[in-house]
Amino acid sequence: MRHARPLPFLLLCVAALAGCAANPVTGKRELHMVSQQEEVQIGRQQYAPSRQGQGGDLVTDPALTAYVQKVGARVARHAQRELPYEFVVLASGVPNAWALPGGKIAVNRGLLLELEDEAELAAVLGHEVTHADARHGAQGIERGMMAQIGMIAVAVGVQGEDNAAVVTGAAMLGTQLITTKYGRDAELEADKYGTRMLAKAGYDPRAAVSLQEKFVALAKGRQGGWLEGLFASHPPSQERVAANKKSAEALLRKHDAAALERGRDAYQAATAGIRRSKEAYAAHDEGMAKLAKDPKAALVLADKAIKLEPKEALFHSLAGTAKQKLGDPAGARKFYDAALERNPAYFEFWLRRGLLRQKQNDPGAKADLEKAHSMLPTKASAEALGLPTK
Repeated sequence: MRHARPLPFLLLCVAALAGCAANPVTGKRELHMVSQQEEVQIGRQQYAPSRQGQGGDLVTDPALTAYVQKVGARVARHAQRELPYEFVVLASGVPNAWALPGGKIAVNRGLLLELEDEAELAAVLGHEVTHADARHGAQGIERGMMAQIGMIAVAVGVQGEDNAAVVTGAAMLGTQLITTKYGRDAELEADKYGTRMLAKAGYDPRAAVSLQEKFVALAKGRQGGWLEGLFASHPPSQERVAANKKSAEALLRKHDAAALERGRDAYQAATAGIRRSKEAYAAHDEGMAKLAKDPKAALVLADKAIKLEPKEALFHSLAGTAKQKLGDPAGARKFYDAALERNPAYFEFWLRRGLLRQKQNDPGAKADLEKAHSMLPTKASAEALGLPTK
């Protein structure tokens, strides 16, 4: 009879295979089961679908995206690891920012509307760069792998399976664990080292304090969208405000405070476009909320949004869906076409037009649905194409 290895032995085997190393930012010794090459690969593979799933890129204001990329690159130059950092602005009005392993970072239009100056933007981006730089996303993957190893190891003990299956099964979890809800220690680390990065890049570190104070106030007020966005993965607290104040005070003693930037005028100029279109996006969001029960009201709001900002494809898509619900497929098709003319890089427009064309037995439906599915596989596109949904 073959005796199963005890769980601690299996975990020790995996730890030995993975090895321990110093964290590139904190210097702490930690288990490394995900290599830097794997981090970069995960981030590269998941960046495009993650952006699709979060509302798609903001394509109506390329100058704003270029500005955010410039600020992000300025901050990331002071990271400890030379990762292929990338920065993008998403169209979503939900105030949020996130980082994938390997340095792939996104910030939503909704968050940019809440910031006051370039230094606050740099504080947000420095925080996200630190999450990538300090391997916080990779650590989340590794925790998931260890938990899975534990569950599989129990099965090994019962069923007598080979130990190799444990490692193989755990290694497959990486691509499933890219969305990390950061804990207290990770947030404090991202604040601390992100603020240092902020000062090294020539920005006033007190921006990290004003930013966190703003988040705490907004969390208390529970303003719409905040708790489902930034606060879900980056919970604000008075502890973080106090820690940022301490960090900023120490940094100001090391730097010439007069030479550190806040960049309010530059930031206000860069974000002028999204501020002007704020009313249009608000009409769109209201229309989306009314779409299911009152498509006529949703169409009125979509028309209002289009008049205010005709370049935004999301508004045309909303009008198309409202038209479809009101029994006007020809009108819906025109709006979906208009949406795709303005932004062919967002899966939802291909999906909506493809589903409409499929109902009309249009032979072009399959191409639309395949395009949507290649951008972001969904149950809707899979079912329409006759593909497995599990």
